[in-house]
Amino acid sequence: MRVSALLALWLGAWFVNAQIAGGRGRLSRWLVPAIFGLAVLALWELAVRVFGISPVILPAPSAIAARIAASLPVLWADFVQTALKGALSGYLLGCGAAVLTAILIDRSPFLQRGLLPVGNFVAALPIVGIAPIMVMWFGFD
Repeated sequence: MRVSALLALWLGAWFVNAQIAGGRGRLSRWLVPAIFGLAVLALWELAVRVFGISPVILPAPSAIAARIAASLPVLWADFVQTALKGALSGYLLGCGAAVLTAILIDRSPFLQRGLLPVGNFVAALPIVGIAPIMVMWFGFD
């Protein structure tokens, strides 16, 4: 009975997806992956509950969602600290410095003669070759 419920859910989702996948509309392009994802989550939940799989080995999706919901304040604080304060401020400072440097190089023939060959050389190197040099120059932290 347990396995037949899982099999019925899988076959039902497969049949519905096969019927919808033939459509050419925008709805079918969004509905097929949504049904597939929901079917995978439902099969996962049922398999964990039906077969009594230990939550240490494979937690149910509902348990994962409950843990994420309980951790939202901490996750939001980490996001604000990492993305908004660290990454966004660094991105804005880097963009500002790049624009100012570009304006200075554009307006000064001396800087053009001195820095454009270096810029062309660096632009020709792959990032795999530049990254270790940058780490040595600027440090890892």
